[in-house]
Amino acid sequence: MEQIAPYIIPAFCLATGLILLCAGGRLLKSAIGLGCGLFGAGGGLLLAPSISIGIPPLIIALIFGIVSAILAVYIARLAILITLAISFAVVGPIITWHFADLGNGEQIVENVIEAATAPEVALNDQPTESQNNLSSTEQILISTIEMVANDITIATRSGIQRANSAWNAIPTGPRLILVGSSIVGLLVGLLVATFLPYFSAALVTSVGGSFLIIEGVRTIAAAIWNPTQLSNITPTFLVLTTFGIALAGLGLQLTMSRKKKKVIQTKE
Repeated sequence: MEQIAPYIIPAFCLATGLILLCAGGRLLKSAIGLGCGLFGAGGGLLLAPSISIGIPPLIIALIFGIVSAILAVYIARLAILITLAISFAVVGPIITWHFADLGNGEQIVENVIEAATAPEVALNDQPTESQNNLSSTEQILISTIEMVANDITIATRSGIQRANSAWNAIPTGPRLILVGSSIVGLLVGLLVATFLPYFSAALVTSVGGSFLIIEGVRTIAAAIWNPTQLSNITPTFLVLTTFGIALAGLGLQLTMSRKKKKVIQTKE
């Protein structure tokens, strides 16, 4: 059991990611429930050592996972709407930046790139709780979850730091334009999610599934090889790979949906 324990969490990530990527739009509630249940179980497993109620960590993880999955099923549509709206609000300024005339654009872009690509502040890892009372299998599972959570935390903090640095390099005039485009993007995202529900669900689940697949593969690779062998994989490569897989999943879901509609029309 101890030999396969490091691969249990990434295997669940890969399986959930494939379901989200290939059938997330068609099986929205089930897919969202499965994905959120996985995250809930991981969160419960991380919190288990600090909860002194005498319940085994795996039982706590199971309870957290079930509760998260049930809540996700009930708010699946709302979650898709909010996620898509926020995504469009982020993409709107980027598109505007490339197509709008922002005065001395070359100098502004140079300043923004310099700020956004500056080395981020080092992130200090927080000390973990003592796991002396846990079995070796439970310790391995918790360590694997901590690895995934640490990757997400570092990526999020780094992205926020870089975005803040780039924002501070933008003059006041272009800032107002970008804020306006962000609001427009938010409204467009709400409209798309409202009037194109299947496309919205397929888009969000494809991106989520792609992220889980990449993270699952990275975790398995980290268990097999040492970090030095993986140091050549850059964040840019991971982002491009994630979006490439997501685009392939979106195309697959839309193609399968069209084929299903044709079959139904033929039967009628």
